[in-house]
Amino acid sequence: MTPSSRPTVGRSVLIAAALGVACLGLPSTSLAAPATTTTLPTSIVVAGNAYAQHLLDAQPIPSDAREVASLPTPLAANGDVGASADVRQSHRLYLLPLSVSVNQFVRVHLPAGEKVTETGSGNAPNAYPVYNLGLSLTCVSPHITFCGVYYQTTEAKNGEQELRVDVEVIYLPILHVQMPTSGVVTVTGFGRTSLVDGSSDPTSVVLTHHQALTLRSVVAELKDFGGGVCMEDSLMLKISVEKDGNVVWGATADECPGVLAITSAKANLSLYDRSCSFWHVVDAFFASGTANGTKSDSKVCVDSQDG
Repeated sequence: MTPSSRPTVGRSVLIAAALGVACLGLPSTSLAAPATTTTLPTSIVVAGNAYAQHLLDAQPIPSDAREVASLPTPLAANGDVGASADVRQSHRLYLLPLSVSVNQFVRVHLPAGEKVTETGSGNAPNAYPVYNLGLSLTCVSPHITFCGVYYQTTEAKNGEQELRVDVEVIYLPILHVQMPTSGVVTVTGFGRTSLVDGSSDPTSVVLTHHQALTLRSVVAELKDFGGGVCMEDSLMLKISVEKDGNVVWGATADECPGVLAITSAKANLSLYDRSCSFWHVVDAFFASGTANGTKSDSKVCVDSQDG
């Protein structure tokens, strides 16, 4: 489970601002990001814009293409996430001969680490078809939960070919959430996870202090989620920290959009849980033959939180 090439994580997503799947290398689905409820620091916005521009500069463009300020037939922004205060977007517009195959050129000249994960086309009345090409890539930054590159081409009114290249990046502050470890730390996994019937066959494990410290460390490495909702979901994991008979810190991890939702006296936070490091630690808490649903679903992760 990781961000930057926003894939189909096995569920149809309605809204997702930080499914960083483009950096995951998973297949993409169309997502619409909701507006964030918080204001990002100016430094984060500036850094995110710079990162998006850097990605755009690295994308292959045919030598016959000439950059323009506007297109004869305007092409709308394209990508896997919609407009949101969390999303940094950058694009360039080009005109080039119809004889140039942008699709073929891009595939031959893909930068290292990038791959084609989306293709498609669209039609509208009294208009030429629009062809789309989406790329996934690895965006190495603890700030990034998603990044993607998108090419659109169509025939221009003057007989040339139009090209729009978009980059989308979700670039968020680093949170470093600290899970308390001085109480009784319990993790609960499930033998079955189901979209229809809910998760069942729970297995709860009380962690040793060393295990709690290990869990605390991987939770602290999780990225800010940003916001999102899926049409279908299932509960994968519960974490609770109890002191004097009271739960002082709790968290639940879901399958889609991939959120570790934290509740405590200090704050309610949402972290992006598609970190393989996190799930490798969690899976090790459960004995063989237990929490198989949780272990199976946790395989939908990414090797690194860097993406």
